[in-house]
Amino acid sequence: MPETCDVVIIGGGVIGCAIAHRLAARGTSVVLVDAGQRLGLGASDGAMGGILTQTEPSCLGPLSSVIKRSRDVYPRWLEEIHAASGVEVPVLDGGDIQVALDEAEMERLESKVLPQWKNSPFAVERLTAADARNLEPLLSERVVGGFLLPEELALDPRVLMAALTTAVLSGRTPIRVLGAVRATGLRTGPRGVEVDLHDGRRVSAEQAVVAAGHLSGVFLPRHRAHLFPIKGVAFDVRPPGAATYPLRHHIFAEIKQDGREYFPYLVPRHDGRVAVGVTYEENVGDVTVTPAAIEEIRQGVAALMPRAATWPIGRRWAGLRPGSADHMPILGHVDDHGRVVAATGHSGLGVTLAPVTAELVAALVGGTAGARERELLAVCRPDRPFPPAPFPPAPAPSALAPSALAPSALAPSAPAAPPVSSTPPVSPPPTAP
Repeated sequence: MPETCDVVIIGGGVIGCAIAHRLAARGTSVVLVDAGQRLGLGASDGAMGGILTQTEPSCLGPLSSVIKRSRDVYPRWLEEIHAASGVEVPVLDGGDIQVALDEAEMERLESKVLPQWKNSPFAVERLTAADARNLEPLLSERVVGGFLLPEELALDPRVLMAALTTAVLSGRTPIRVLGAVRATGLRTGPRGVEVDLHDGRRVSAEQAVVAAGHLSGVFLPRHRAHLFPIKGVAFDVRPPGAATYPLRHHIFAEIKQDGREYFPYLVPRHDGRVAVGVTYEENVGDVTVTPAAIEEIRQGVAALMPRAATWPIGRRWAGLRPGSADHMPILGHVDDHGRVVAATGHSGLGVTLAPVTAELVAALVGGTAGARERELLAVCRPDRPFPPAPFPPAPAPSALAPSALAPSALAPSAPAAPPVSSTPPVSPPPTAP
């Protein structure tokens, strides 16, 4: 006999868990299917944790209204997760400092980036070199100026996932979790959906939500060409003796040096660590942590904050962001019967957009979307035109060599599954991971 529920969710990362929690709060019964040994082992485990309003270029276009809604509800959302789980998620609220290490970069920020920041619904403050170093004294003497984006937040994604997981598994909500289980097929019909699982079981539901990160294209054949993984490598460092936030801001820079480009990004943690990253490799699907990637990050950090480059390295990891061809999420019904909802393609904004994604998907599933929700959903609609997705890069020799550094276990690999079928579900009326 199949598992039955109102909504089946494929994918148990921050997006899938946030949606499950929101739906269950409305009394909707949910089956959450995830291939990992525990929830959140994919992109959520590899995220840096910035809750971004302007740092990411995709924040500055049509997506800014969606970003604004998510930022506005974030504090309340974390309170709800805390109440449901008992796990508090510390938040750094100092904002993000984006600095320039030479006059050419400062000119780029002022002439090309600042106008976009001013057109966004968020504040921006100009910083002199002295201002920047007053805010973060460890910044390099090379800093010539920068900008403070005061409304950006930061948190530890692993703590957020611990809170969400506890809330989802509490037993106090109508959520059933099927862990270490792969979905192998999704069928949709006028009466509902069915999902086949690798162990021979089925899940039948009224609707399905596909939130499977970079693997979502397996279940979304119409969008498979627009979805791809974006690999990012990062690591933790800990300043000697640090037991709480060693920096009051997260810090980003774009640096051109010796014919190369670096994009160092430092995100302090509440327990004294600093997450340092991050590389960006489009359409690369492995999670090998290479010495070359670690050195690339270290070189950028050495230019931005020299002392930080001397701090001992702890955990090293690689994650696969769920990329979309236009770097915006895909949210909405994708099948002919209005039974399958896509919730994927968040690129580097999954943590940032988790609250608003849960809110919008719950409104879609429940048929309660008002004018404001429809306006935000229109920005992320699945039937929008997409540019071509990037081709996979040619593999570099260093990328093929086994790493001397232990990679973090991230997204479990899943075999290709059959595309969504529009035939009516077999057996009893209807359901879907």
